[in-house]
Amino acid sequence: MDRNTPLVRRPLLRRLRERLGANVTVRFDRDAGAIVSHPGRFRIREVPVDRIVRVEAGNSDKVAHDGVFLFFHVDGEDTLVVSEFDKGFTSLVHDLRLHFPGIEQWQRAVPPVAFQLTSVDLWKRTSPNDASVSMDEAANVGAASAAMGARE
Repeated sequence: MDRNTPLVRRPLLRRLRERLGANVTVRFDRDAGAIVSHPGRFRIREVPVDRIVRVEAGNSDKVAHDGVFLFFHVDGEDTLVVSEFDKGFTSLVHDLRLHFPGIEQWQRAVPPVAFQLTSVDLWKRTSPNDASVSMDEAANVGAASAAMGARE
């Protein structure tokens, strides 16, 4: 996406309703083609999928609980971090399968290393201006996911 291209804005009433009555923390808005995150009651962040250059999965293994995160690296903006404990995480991953092949393998892509933050790239854009993923990259992610599953 060219930086001069205007972003598609969602209707004002829909955005206000989401801010005031957010029962889902993160979701994919098909109309706008964006990930919508509600990090706080009156905060909202919209990230168009065509601005995302890399998707990374990472885990944090703590004494109390293990947490898995998806990191959406955005061109020219801060990284959007989504936790598996966020409401709407499962449906977000399901909805983004077509945009980011390999994202549905997020659990297998992260090796369970005790008490250490680890990360694995799930998807990477071939070039900043290319909105599609190459078949080689999709095959590499699938092969890596299969190898991780075979170790279990």
